[in-house]
Amino acid sequence: MGFYESHQQTVFYQFPEMTMPGVTKCVDVYVTNYLSTRYYTLFVTVKNINESVVVRLDGSVDGCQYAPLISNTISENGCYIYNVSGSPVRKIRGNFLKETGGYDAVVQFDIAAN
Repeated sequence: MGFYESHQQTVFYQFPEMTMPGVTKCVDVYVTNYLSTRYYTLFVTVKNINESVVVRLDGSVDGCQYAPLISNTISENGCYIYNVSGSPVRKIRGNFLKETGGYDAVVQFDIAAN
């Protein structure tokens, strides 16, 4: 009879504020024999918005190709939280995809992976 040991870990990432569309640094959320995640929380803080910003949490299984796990359009300043589950990937990144109505918005991403 075998012995099974499970470790549950949650990792948190905070990224610098972004003042123009772009992506954050990519972070590993799968490390062999150490970390395997499939639940993600995207916490977004938006300041100085004009009309709207589009934000995403992108995931990758190979570290080269990324696709959206979560995507949303935000039209007011504030803090927003989005969750996705059951989507194991190797890497994730925040994506400030676009801004409408001017280029004054400031976006900050915080990501939790479990």
